[in-house]
Amino acid sequence: MNFHSLAELIQPQVKQLSGREATINTLVVAIKRFSDTLSNDKSPDASRVLKDARISLSSSIVDVTIRAPRTQFSTIIKELSEVWSDLSEFPHIFPLSNSIKLILPGEDYALVRGKLEHLREATTRANVAKLTLNLSPRAEMTPGIASYITELLFRNGVNILDAFLGYGDIIMVVDDRDGPLAYDVLQGEIHGSAKWRSGNHEPAR
Repeated sequence: MNFHSLAELIQPQVKQLSGREATINTLVVAIKRFSDTLSNDKSPDASRVLKDARISLSSSIVDVTIRAPRTQFSTIIKELSEVWSDLSEFPHIFPLSNSIKLILPGEDYALVRGKLEHLREATTRANVAKLTLNLSPRAEMTPGIASYITELLFRNGVNILDAFLGYGDIIMVVDDRDGPLAYDVLQGEIHGSAKWRSGNHEPAR
């Protein structure tokens, strides 16, 4: 299930019913929690299912949102692909219901930016960090694993700006200064440490 696409779809209805604006990230977390209750009433034993996971941290990342109708997605991606060969790495591309997300290093964004200038609905969030959590097949199939991870980071003072659950990995975007803390929390979980689970640790600033 593409949680971000569903969140974008229901966002107007949520605002209409509640009278308040709900962020996409808030809706994604709520949808994940609800999905997990349908799958399993118990939290996963993350210390076991995450023991074979691998995590990487990249700083100086740019999070790009291109708002456009789905009918224009292929044209936009084709245009952007003209500079793919010049980039240091292939960017993460997430087609959502009415937007495209690009997650890429700052130096690569400088090359892509020229292709975005004519897109009035393109917005950027710079100076963020990217956490890539590569899951084992067992962890990937564990109900509740995504919400467990996001709640673990939240309890330890990490504000997740964006999160994308893929096939075999979870991509999370956090503030650049929160990157090292998020990495330490997840590394501790991977190695079975209980240090961070209570969430009583102040994030390093």
